[in-house]
Amino acid sequence: MSHTDPHQQPDSAALEALTRRNALLESRIQRLEDIEEIKNLHRRYIRKLADRDWEGMADFFTEDAVTDIRWHGRTEGKKQLVEEVFDELHSLVKSADGYVLSSPVIELAAGADRAYGEWTWHRHICEFRTTGGLMRVWGPWLEGRYKCHYERVDGQWKFKDMWFRVVLPDADPDHDEMQERIAASGTQPHRTGAGLIRRDKGEA
Repeated sequence: MSHTDPHQQPDSAALEALTRRNALLESRIQRLEDIEEIKNLHRRYIRKLADRDWEGMADFFTEDAVTDIRWHGRTEGKKQLVEEVFDELHSLVKSADGYVLSSPVIELAAGADRAYGEWTWHRHICEFRTTGGLMRVWGPWLEGRYKCHYERVDGQWKFKDMWFRVVLPDADPDHDEMQERIAASGTQPHRTGAGLIRRDKGEA
């Protein structure tokens, strides 16, 4: 019966295999940690949205981030994002709605500094804006989709670009139809809700 000498040094081949295995495990662990950081980034962003805490929301984005968020249209860079989206939302959105962010699918190669993700979003609406003010209601909901690229900047994950649309129960129209309806409504859709329902085929 052979006995292994506990003081015997492993041969070079075994040591090399162990080193490769450790490097692989470290890479897998780092990828999992990065994915969790990306998820936390998006959750914190939605938490601020739900709390109507607009201050600092732009800090979730890279300096050159591009967004395409419903009727707000395309923005390029944090300055335009703040001026045309967050500042406007800060002055307009007052309702205390509930949000649920779920079903994340994150694509990230081990060791990469960029990632892609898709999420399902639900908004549970409790108040509607009317000519007389806000009307309290219970039950209405919206379902949306986020499609985002993320980038690691100075060790922190941020949004590189963000696309968002409502898909249920009435999907946002495509870009051309949305612009057509905005023009036809004679008002701003984010102020009144006008012009955002998809037109059925054959509808006049």
